[in-house]
Amino acid sequence: MAIKRIRIDYTVYPSDHKPVGPCWDFRTFGRARTAARGFGVGARVYRNFNQTNKRNQILGDWWSGKYYWIWNGSFFERQIDSNNLSAGHRC
Repeated sequence: MAIKRIRIDYTVYPSDHKPVGPCWDFRTFGRARTAARGFGVGARVYRNFNQTNKRNQILGDWWSGKYYWIWNGSFFERQIDSNNLSAGHRC
């Protein structure tokens, strides 16, 4: 049986994101923040949890966190993801 581990990564969505539009994944929150600032006001950063095996290959199960961060032009505001906007969509 494969050992299951949890890997955390971050997905950045531009402010004008459509359900079929592109998004970007980053391994660190710092890189995700930098990308979100580049997209401008309204860009969102979501934290994702991925189940991986020992070789760090994703097993297929993933879920999003309870919160996301939105860039307001000055700082990131933490928001509660009550609608689970990132569920079902993966880059």
